[in-house]
Amino acid sequence: MSSVPVAPPGAPRTLAGPTILDRLEAMSPEQRQRLLDKLPPDRRQKLEARLKAYESLPQEERDRLRRQFETFRALTPEQKENARRLFRRFMGLPPGRRMVLRREANRLSRLPWPKRQALLSSAEFEHLYSPEERQILHVLAMITPNP
Repeated sequence: MSSVPVAPPGAPRTLAGPTILDRLEAMSPEQRQRLLDKLPPDRRQKLEARLKAYESLPQEERDRLRRQFETFRALTPEQKENARRLFRRFMGLPPGRRMVLRREANRLSRLPWPKRQALLSSAEFEHLYSPEERQILHVLAMITPNP
């Protein structure tokens, strides 16, 4: 099993420029429409669907997603690729286990870093999850910003 190297919690991170989401949110409806009109139909349709889904979320969920994206964006290219591989492994798990891991990842994300570490190294945690599932949860806990 490969591990995903990540910066320790609280390490300084630098981000390069605004994201497409930042740019779209800052645009007037007319500017946004002009940008969307320039895209190929399939790409436009996907972007519009994602924007609609994002905008329909409660503000707290949008803020959480933005923090996660900014954390991912701050990773090195190697770390990003490792995280993508890990996500593909996650998606290869049976749907029921993915749901369990998703709930656990959400629970971990709400804990301060010391409590996350304690839970991740607990006997209970080891008993509940396979080695692969523990690795997935550990990496998710490492790359999720503190609440």
